[in-house]
Amino acid sequence: MIELSQKIGRAKTVLVGNSQKAVISAIVARRAKLQAKGRRLRFRGTAKFSGTIRKQTRDTILPIIDRITDTLHLAPKNFEISAMNLGAASAMDVSINVSGMSADVPLFVAMLSEALQVPVGNDLVATGHIASVEGDISAVKGIPAKVEAAGKDASVKRFIYPDLEKDGSLKALSPNRRSLSIDAIIAAKGSIRTCAVSDIGQLVRQVFTDEGIVLAGLKEGFYGISMIEDHLHSPIVEVVTFLTSDNQKRFWDVLDRHFLLEHCEKGKKLLDAFVRFFLARQMYPRGFGARLFQLIHSLPTITRRQLDFPIIEKKLCSQLHGLTREEEDYDDIPFLIDAVYGRNIYETSPFEIQSQTRISDYENIVFDAVVSRINEQALAHKFGAIDSARATFRLVKSRVTSYAAFINIIEAYYIHLQRHVGSSPEKPDVSDARSEAITLLQKAFYDKGGDKAAFVQARYCTQGGIRSILDMLTERYKAEKQNAYVNRVFKDAIANMNWEERVKCVRSIMEKIGPSLPEELRSQPPERFARDEETIGTIIQTYVKWSDKFNQVISRM
Repeated sequence: MIELSQKIGRAKTVLVGNSQKAVISAIVARRAKLQAKGRRLRFRGTAKFSGTIRKQTRDTILPIIDRITDTLHLAPKNFEISAMNLGAASAMDVSINVSGMSADVPLFVAMLSEALQVPVGNDLVATGHIASVEGDISAVKGIPAKVEAAGKDASVKRFIYPDLEKDGSLKALSPNRRSLSIDAIIAAKGSIRTCAVSDIGQLVRQVFTDEGIVLAGLKEGFYGISMIEDHLHSPIVEVVTFLTSDNQKRFWDVLDRHFLLEHCEKGKKLLDAFVRFFLARQMYPRGFGARLFQLIHSLPTITRRQLDFPIIEKKLCSQLHGLTREEEDYDDIPFLIDAVYGRNIYETSPFEIQSQTRISDYENIVFDAVVSRINEQALAHKFGAIDSARATFRLVKSRVTSYAAFINIIEAYYIHLQRHVGSSPEKPDVSDARSEAITLLQKAFYDKGGDKAAFVQARYCTQGGIRSILDMLTERYKAEKQNAYVNRVFKDAIANMNWEERVKCVRSIMEKIGPSLPEELRSQPPERFARDEETIGTIIQTYVKWSDKFNQVISRM
């Protein structure tokens, strides 16, 4: 995911060597174990770090890093720090002497990059002094020589330096040095881009990219942290706010850019990190499937055809299915499957160019998606409002004296049911409600004598009276709603399959269900059921009911 021009834990800078010449160097920070006596910093390598630099790193830079990582809920990090010669410095055998204040900014950048695992561009050079524990940046010596050295290095495209305009002390104490620095920066603008920063909040916006932040946030765990309000205008808070705000937008923007540029592997790595982030937190990313499908569908046709489906591992998709809890999540799964496997996107089926293994993966995941939406837990969640409606409907009397009064109660209860499940119009048609209620009653009492038998039970209060009748109506109403929903789920899942794909789907389902199928069905060819959506839907329902009962038995053991 990280470009070759980006490195984690490494920041280029310009330092003064033993010959007093400005040379391009790089500060390198690596995570390390806690040293003896609790020391969290260790300086290594041939470069010489002065005592002043070591103290500044320990007393100012490290505490700033700690405050940032703590706010992001990350553990504190220990570091090994080194510096290396680059380019002409190595060829000239110029050793590095890290002293003064110039290395503060690159030290901070390298350490923060390593702590958060956010890469830094290899084309930029930074210099400056971290002047406070809040992260203010002030001017340093040698700006003219440093910007000149940066301009001569072909790999350097950007030069980051302290904002000389905002440093009032520099104007008062050394106006000549300030003037020379400004002139050098202006002269360098023809060859490199220059950027002035006055604190670490401005600094991170220059050195960290959206791509680096979003991938690091997903892998390190700070992707989902809500941004914090900065009432004090603290540079540290500004850093945290920048790292945590709009990360969802960052994710989709970066993913869109990868796929538009046909960087499929980068897009897949980002999706992999995204899915693993939510799996680790046992949360289904709300609307993920629909939004991913929309993104893939919006790509130019020629670009879509370059994508290497599936774009998320089958195993990870299956694990996501298990995290669905809300109705919106269940409804999102078909979009996720279509997006991951490139379904319903092309003018012709993408499986014309896919391997048999991928077809099999897709059909299995269709089965998993259907089952996840019609198992006992999913149906209980979706249709729980029906049971709630029954519990909240109160009767004044347990006995009815006339058929008209009986039908009035049935009608009122039917409208009550519709209102609770959200299917009742604002001004219900009473005649339709009455006829539908009577039809439901007749179905519930089909083998018991119909609506007249129900009235007798209500009038004489036998077998539970009117309350028992309402219970039976509730179960019948719920069964019809569930059956209609289950059939729709399955039809939606296979609606756009051609005949060959449908047969493969049915075969996969029959193999998946296995022993739970009756012998007379198990021996039938899948082509028999591929034409009959209701039959295969019933088979799946039977399997789900069998599986639910089996799980109930296991849970009681």
